[in-house]
Amino acid sequence: MLDLALIRSEPARVEAALARRGMSTEAVAAVLALDAEWAARRDICESLRLRRRRASEEVASLRAAGADSSDIEDLGRSVSGQLARVETEVADLDRRRREALLAIPNLPATDVPDAEPAAAETPPHWPKPFPLLAHWDLVEMLRLAAPAVAPGPGRGFLVWRSRGARLVRALVDFMLDLHTGEHGCEEVRAPLVATRAALTGSAHLPLLEGRLYRVAEPAAPGPRDRDLFLVPRAEPHLASLYAGRTLEATEVPIRLVAAGPAFRREASAGGQAGRGLLRLHEFDTVELYTFTRPESDAEELQRAVAAAEAVLARLEIPHRRRLRPAPRLSHAAAKTVDLEVWAPGVGEWLMVAAISSFTDYQARRTETRLRDERGRARLVHTVGGAAVALPRLIAAILENGQEADGSVRLPAALAPYMGGAASLVVSARPGGECR
Repeated sequence: MLDLALIRSEPARVEAALARRGMSTEAVAAVLALDAEWAARRDICESLRLRRRRASEEVASLRAAGADSSDIEDLGRSVSGQLARVETEVADLDRRRREALLAIPNLPATDVPDAEPAAAETPPHWPKPFPLLAHWDLVEMLRLAAPAVAPGPGRGFLVWRSRGARLVRALVDFMLDLHTGEHGCEEVRAPLVATRAALTGSAHLPLLEGRLYRVAEPAAPGPRDRDLFLVPRAEPHLASLYAGRTLEATEVPIRLVAAGPAFRREASAGGQAGRGLLRLHEFDTVELYTFTRPESDAEELQRAVAAAEAVLARLEIPHRRRLRPAPRLSHAAAKTVDLEVWAPGVGEWLMVAAISSFTDYQARRTETRLRDERGRARLVHTVGGAAVALPRLIAAILENGQEADGSVRLPAALAPYMGGAASLVVSARPGGECR
């Protein structure tokens, strides 16, 4: 979340930055109003504590002198009752102020554009002399996956089969090997469920609660932090890995890579947008996440983007890099670089990676700090994102690699992970074959 001291000292700057996101100034005004009320009630608390202490001292003095102290004792009890009520009010105002702060997104970086750039690029030329198929036709012809049907969860979920399942595994292993072997990342395997606290730390909550799958638990009294959700990605676990800790300067940068399923409720879409692999509720992704010094933030962002681009280059997929405009930034991001692949069968650029600088926004929520060489503790900066999410990547591999006979030529980089297979071919028997 944002620094409250920044909002207090430079409200106009914060409002101007949020306006670039298309956000009104009401959120800032709400925080400042709650903050002013909290400060006023806190001052009353201090005054009441002082009166209670003085009454206590006077009672002790009167008793030592053998005098009647009952009136002062009654006054002390009255003050204690007032103090308890005001302390409750202060705690409630502090909670409401934090909730208001959590609702305010990160400020966009100064070099983030305010609008999408004009589309001036010419799509890559399709060089093969036969009509294109969309990936959903290729998935069906090659028997790579099938929709999950009753009694399963239904549309938006897939059952990958045989060569399709192996392709998913091959891509994950290829990316993990690339990121750990060439980019110096530590591999992490995170749980499939995350707590409310972890999701709040990564800024998925409270904003995106309606898009998350909540894990039903028996009704029982207890803190809401016991709430569990299926992970929208590994990021909540990665962001909270050092929650409440102070890292030493020698420990950073900490570069992590995690693979696993991601779950999210996608808005239903008709037509092409809802077909095939373009809008799934559960899919595999490989993510990068880095803890770094504030002054190395930009460098680590570019490093992570280059690592994601290396995946696409090795897989021989036409791709492009785009800087996301301020109105489309995620709640926690100050800057996001999107990587898009060309899917000739769909005829669209598909986003497969989004690498973001979160500055100190997540670290302030998780209370993750860094002690510099002078011994000063300050908030660490974080960088992270998909590198790369699989469904649209697979769509691009299938559509770019398709041949006239319905087979799909696989990128050479995948051959070692596919048992040496160079292509996916149509087969009459269930499950098909690789060759």
